[in-house]
Amino acid sequence: MTGYNVQVESQQILAHTIVDSRLNLSPEVKEACGRVTFHGDSNPFIPTPCKITESCSALSGLVGALASVAAKERYGIDQKVEIDTDKATLFLMSILLPTVDGKSFLANDVIAEAISEADKFDMGKHIHRQCTNVYQCKDGRWFHLHGSMNAAKAMEMVGVPEQDVSAEEARYIYMEKVAQWNSEEIDRTANDVYRQAGVICNTPEEFFESPQGKIMGEEPVYTMTPVQAPHKVWPQTDTDGYKPLAGIRVIDFSRVIAAPAISNLDNPEIGALLVDMSTGKRDTALNLKSVDGKRDFDRLVKDADILIDGFRPGVLDRLGYDAKSLRTLSPSLILMRENCYGFKGPLAYRSGWQQISDCLVGISWLQGKAMGLNEPVVPLLPNSDYQTGLIGAAAAIQALLTRAKDNVTFDIDLSLTQYNIWYYRLGQHKEDVWQAILERNPGFEVRHYDEMASLTGKTYRTVLASRPGLLQNPAYYMSMSGKEWGVDGDISILAPPFNLEKSKIGYDVPSGKRGRSRPDWR
Repeated sequence: MTGYNVQVESQQILAHTIVDSRLNLSPEVKEACGRVTFHGDSNPFIPTPCKITESCSALSGLVGALASVAAKERYGIDQKVEIDTDKATLFLMSILLPTVDGKSFLANDVIAEAISEADKFDMGKHIHRQCTNVYQCKDGRWFHLHGSMNAAKAMEMVGVPEQDVSAEEARYIYMEKVAQWNSEEIDRTANDVYRQAGVICNTPEEFFESPQGKIMGEEPVYTMTPVQAPHKVWPQTDTDGYKPLAGIRVIDFSRVIAAPAISNLDNPEIGALLVDMSTGKRDTALNLKSVDGKRDFDRLVKDADILIDGFRPGVLDRLGYDAKSLRTLSPSLILMRENCYGFKGPLAYRSGWQQISDCLVGISWLQGKAMGLNEPVVPLLPNSDYQTGLIGAAAAIQALLTRAKDNVTFDIDLSLTQYNIWYYRLGQHKEDVWQAILERNPGFEVRHYDEMASLTGKTYRTVLASRPGLLQNPAYYMSMSGKEWGVDGDISILAPPFNLEKSKIGYDVPSGKRGRSRPDWR
């Protein structure tokens, strides 16, 4: 790869990010970004044409820099931020990596039983799983059908009955059904009639020419709207570990990789994500349609610093918790919303998932064409989910830093689509770099019908082959207690993607079964 270097490109992307004046990053944060260092394999190794390692490394550097500024303001310490770009890449598949006694967490019977309880609608069944996939329509365009957490409505829409078939048989069933629809018709029916996620697979050019693309294309990677509010200083804590966010209280009203947390236990969830994605969190079951649930939620909000809302736009509002109501309970509360399409434009009302935004913006067409195919292929990992999370973490710390100095709080909006637009605009690998990546991954093949479980599995296996020993590097992992899952001993999980020179970075609370915690902050 003549002249290409992952670490140099990561540094340039970080510099590109902080000079966006719309983000209003302080001089202190910009100076801290200059102290971020990158190391690792200088050549990219994930077989995708976009700069996936470089993007994740740069955003991890931004989060780390903001955290270092928070630690300096709280404890008076200066420190460098270090990013291992290989470890940052593994962050994008962290849900696959937990182990118990050296074996995959999925092989542990106790954990497997606990996480299976979250799958309320048997989404592992082939006829259900293949409902979430890319299929070609009658007019030649491609559509990402999505069964969400319960495939029943999408199956009803396209006319697929319950049946026990193989994965391949299920794919062909959906191929035949979707081929009977024109793309515009199935897109409208899915979103407006059945209220299900689904989207036409655009090329990037098609997206940026669309009304949604023209509007969201003008937005920064996240938006922060200041709201006058009482000054709120950092909480008083001891200096043990110089933890940047010690004492900060966050209500996470979301699920899946966006962050599984406060929800009714009757709600479905992708259970296999919980071991990794719920680290650092207590999980309580609240029914916000009940008197008791509202009482408990009100009590939590009163002492919260941040509330993250990752459900369909308007859900909290309809439950009686709009911004005004929430800030009546907690005047300096930072409110963060995350969705798929963005909060502006004609498609803002739609629900969506990572794959939907990837297909909307054109990232899926980039992947397919890079593989020599005339079809879109969903990116290989839940990349936009993870990296939107990094963006949200950066925005949250920025808001906390500002709130600690001024009489202000913030409404923060971010979306998978805002990230994907930014990601696309970083540019794609040049032909010589892309060919070198393919040479590192001989025999790697993907198609439009590879759904997310298939794609992550193929990517995991190709990393095992192309980077022997990387996934087993003990320096990349940390341990947490398995007691909240009912497991004796510890669970090994991937550590955070950045290191600070002096501050301790990690999770004080282990993950565990859903609904295990009382609805209080103790």
